[in-house]
Amino acid sequence: GSISARGARKAADFVKFCDAFDIPVLTLTNATGFMATLCSEKMMAKSVGELVAAFADATVPKVNVIIGKAYGTAYVAMNSKSIGADLVYAWDNAEIGMMDASLAAKIMYADADAAELNEKAAQYRELQNGVASAAARGYVDTVISPADTRKYVIGAFEMLFTKREDRPSKKHGTV
Repeated sequence: GSISARGARKAADFVKFCDAFDIPVLTLTNATGFMATLCSEKMMAKSVGELVAAFADATVPKVNVIIGKAYGTAYVAMNSKSIGADLVYAWDNAEIGMMDASLAAKIMYADADAAELNEKAAQYRELQNGVASAAARGYVDTVISPADTRKYVIGAFEMLFTKREDRPSKKHGTV
């Protein structure tokens, strides 16, 4: 689904709460983009920035399971490897990339007919948005089947139970 400004702020508050009380964070990611309305557009950047900062500043164990589509900045904001997730798992049917394959094909091959667009979208999906290509790039640690999710999440939190981060002492973050 789409992330709203209010949802991003709520998630940031939750991550900060978990970090304050040493509660590990599990993120189930299915993010296709941001829900920008006329009203929320003004606070979207700040809200998403707070969410990214909350994940980046958190010192508790952070595990992410990508259960569906994970596109663009919305995926990065949802506890990706790029902002400090300790472990990232992806279901074998997940899609991870910059944008939906059909939209990318429409942009790259604007003059093509419908059959060619579908073919190019399938190629793009396999080469760019496939879970195997995301794992090869280091965005995902392990590709798992949905039935094995519980086993992997329990193992991840058992492994990260003794996690400690040594960071410079500071009073407050800048975001």
